[in-house]
Amino acid sequence: MKTLLMSVLAAAAAATTLPAWSARPANLAGTTWTVQINGASEQLVITSQGGTGTAGGPTCVTVHGTIGSAPLRGWYCRVTGRLHLKHNNMATGATVRTVDAHVSDEVIGQPLYLGGTVWIEDAVFGELGAYNFSGVR
Repeated sequence: MKTLLMSVLAAAAAATTLPAWSARPANLAGTTWTVQINGASEQLVITSQGGTGTAGGPTCVTVHGTIGSAPLRGWYCRVTGRLHLKHNNMATGATVRTVDAHVSDEVIGQPLYLGGTVWIEDAVFGELGAYNFSGVR
């Protein structure tokens, strides 16, 4: 019995010294990312984060920003880290690029990362199709 009690106490002591689990950032507003879209470097700026978005109800929030000078709108789900952005043609409203990525966990002293796919849906942005998308902040 004494051995069992000592084991339980040792496990409890060890658990209190372990670092807390990391989590994805709660708010992306005001962040600037250096992103690679199929090998080309651009700046992604998330300018604002608002209320409840889509695809997850209350756990997802709307976000707005830019890639270069192109306006973006979409949503971010902190629970999963999923970031979904659309670049629409300002004149027609047609979607010309879509980004579907995931944000890494926050780790003290380390940068945040993005990784996913960008879909080019208008030839003005290059060959149509899906391409790699990654970023760092």
